[in-house]
Amino acid sequence: MKIGEATTIEMKLRNAARPQQVEVPAARAAATEPRQTRSAPPVEIPKIESVTRQIDSYLRSINRSLQFRLDQATGQMVVSICDAETGEVIRQVPGEEALRIAQRIEHQLSTMLDEKA
Repeated sequence: MKIGEATTIEMKLRNAARPQQVEVPAARAAATEPRQTRSAPPVEIPKIESVTRQIDSYLRSINRSLQFRLDQATGQMVVSICDAETGEVIRQVPGEEALRIAQRIEHQLSTMLDEKA
C-alpha cells in the first residue's frame, strides 16, 4: 500500500464516521412551527356543556347518576356511576383496589425517600 492510498482510505473512513444529515422539508417546517399550531384545537365550552347534558339525560333515563370525588389518600379523581334511588355504587373508576395499590406505592416511596434523607 502506498502513502497516497493510505491517506485516501483514511479520508473515506473519516467521512463514513460522520453522521449524514438528510434534509426533510416537512420535518423542518414542523420544527419551526410554534407548538400551539401543532396541537389539537381546544374543545369549545358550549360543546362540552352539550355533551354533558346528553350524558346526564341518558343516565337519568336509566335511573343512574354520575358522581365525581377526590380521593383524599391518593389525590386522584374518582368517578362513580350510582343507582339514583339507592345510592349504591355500580361502577367506579379507578376501582377501590387500584386506589389501595396507589396508596401503598405512594407510602412505600415516601418511606424510601425518608430513609435516604
